[in-house]
Amino acid sequence: MNDIFSCYTNGLVFSGDLNKDVQAFFSKNNDLRTLNHTLEVAEEAVRIANLFSIDPQKVECAALLHDTSNVIPISKMLEVAKQLSIEILEEEYRYDRSVHQKLSRYMAQDIFGINDEEILSAIESHTTHKPNSNMTDKILFVSDKISWKLPGEHPYLQEMREEVNKLEIDKAILIYLNHIWDQ
Repeated sequence: MNDIFSCYTNGLVFSGDLNKDVQAFFSKNNDLRTLNHTLEVAEEAVRIANLFSIDPQKVECAALLHDTSNVIPISKMLEVAKQLSIEILEEEYRYDRSVHQKLSRYMAQDIFGINDEEILSAIESHTTHKPNSNMTDKILFVSDKISWKLPGEHPYLQEMREEVNKLEIDKAILIYLNHIWDQ
């Protein structure tokens, strides 16, 4: 494991049960907010995988690990990404929080030993999405968005849920992307 992560893992003994290990990781780092979000995303991802008759294990794994980098302060994310030789896009310099998906991919591999490219790909694109995505990518992307507990009314989230339930996951993704582009 890269030494840069030792402050986030010091004293942790992983059991091999990813759900327990992720809970221990976020608890050790006093990030119960992200832990709760992660568990909600994992539950939603499994639900959606079952709707589409997709093996839920991969999407659950991706969901459990998609925000592991949230333990890194946002003010340090770009610096850590540079130290890890992660490519940083111009847009990520402007909105430094967006690099967290790349950091989470790295952490899933380095800390949790995940080597399945399908899982890593979904983690790396769960915020911005990507062309030519597979179902694991799509399910994690949508699960992450519709699991948010945002204050106020957000009709686009309900529209996304409805499309997913009609097995129209691409339409659900477009609803979210159009919402973001309109902003």
